Amino acid sequence: MTPNAVSSGESAANHAAHFVCPFCGLLCDDLPAPASRSDFLAWGQQLQSLCPRAGQGVAALSKAATERPTVVRIDGQPATLDEAVAEAARRLAAARRPLFGGLSGDVQTVRAALTLADRGGARVVHRNQFNMQRNLFAQQSRGALTATLAEVKNRAELVLVVGGTMTNGFPRLYQRLFAPAPVFANEAERTVLLLGAPPPERLPAGVRVESVDCGNLDLLDAVAVLRAHLLGLPVATGNSSNSLASVAQRLRDCRYGAVVWAAAELNFTAADLFVEQLFQMVVDLNKKTRWVCLPLGGNDADLTANAVSTWQTGFPLPIEFSGTAEAHSVAYDPFPDYADADLLLWLAPLAGEGKPALPGLPDGIPTVVIGAPSLAGSAPVDAKGIFIGVATPGVTGTGHLVRTDGVITMYAAAVLDSPLPAAAAVLERIAAALNGEKQ
Repeated sequence: MTPNAVSSGESAANHAAHFVCPFCGLLCDDLPAPASRSDFLAWGQQLQSLCPRAGQGVAALSKAATERPTVVRIDGQPATLDEAVAEAARRLAAARRPLFGGLSGDVQTVRAALTLADRGGARVVHRNQFNMQRNLFAQQSRGALTATLAEVKNRAELVLVVGGTMTNGFPRLYQRLFAPAPVFANEAERTVLLLGAPPPERLPAGVRVESVDCGNLDLLDAVAVLRAHLLGLPVATGNSSNSLASVAQRLRDCRYGAVVWAAAELNFTAADLFVEQLFQMVVDLNKKTRWVCLPLGGNDADLTANAVSTWQTGFPLPIEFSGTAEAHSVAYDPFPDYADADLLLWLAPLAGEGKPALPGLPDGIPTVVIGAPSLAGSAPVDAKGIFIGVATPGVTGTGHLVRTDGVITMYAAAVLDSPLPAAAAVLERIAAALNGEKQ
């Protein structure tokens, strides 16, 4: 039995009322589980009204299950799992510069991927890595003061949301931050300040929201002016300056505040330097009062992948394994170029969207895709590749995932029956085939 298989002894009597939703970094554990272990369709429709991202994720899996696509293929033709594992091992052994990408899986999947990458001298990168580096580079440069979701919810009187629509990637963010009532803050005084961000969707009742008037300043200049006011530096006069001076005073007067942003929304040049300004602004504020950062991440399990990479190798992603069977080495590779890659092993138990967007990746590169069944027949799968459908952690499979605040690792149990294997089990079988072990 695969790690994701459900024994006949597990019945509705053991079925949980809620599940850990893997479809964004919030990992909400208060959404309803399906009424039965085989009910995709009704459950997906129920979730759609509560969280569109969760509803869409389950709907994609439901569609794949309903249409019953072939979940194992070699070069477009149906195959057995044994055949696909053997062929994937053969192609990986023949590759000179393999690349492991995607990595949108649970802890065990990433561990197995790193073990196989070490065995094959592969480079490893997460699909969201170049968004994540906007936070990572700033943190590596100057450090950061961050908090958990629970701490912000229970203590923050003022939440400064910077840049972009947070609910695009994290639809239930404001529910998580503002409901139920806080333990240590005055609920009536809690306010959301929007700096370069549109009015939020899905806002709990009673939460006050105000937009900051930045005049003709763009987001980068607005934050620079705001920080100048906090530091008491001279600032050119003007309406935007006056408005930001007022905001700076409110930040100073707040007893506990939080600055929130999502790196994926900061899609401009030198975004890491902008994030560094946010980190340092919080340092400035902590000289007189208490402020924290809450950088949002974790979608497609990107924080999970980076956490496992750091535990296992001492480096965040991207990394590169090299050496011989007798002397292995691993190196951090923050500015990669994959133009010479000759095989892509794409891991996507959490399906994600679109084709891989990796620096220099050749068009038409041979692929081995180990992913959610909803990926069958779509990018990055093509007619000249291998596809192996696997379980999705938190839905049809089990696994551990790292939450957006980077502090909590949540256990996401399977809530629907599935015959699909775990991605980690497939990777382990490919590694065994490379080592010539009996399957």
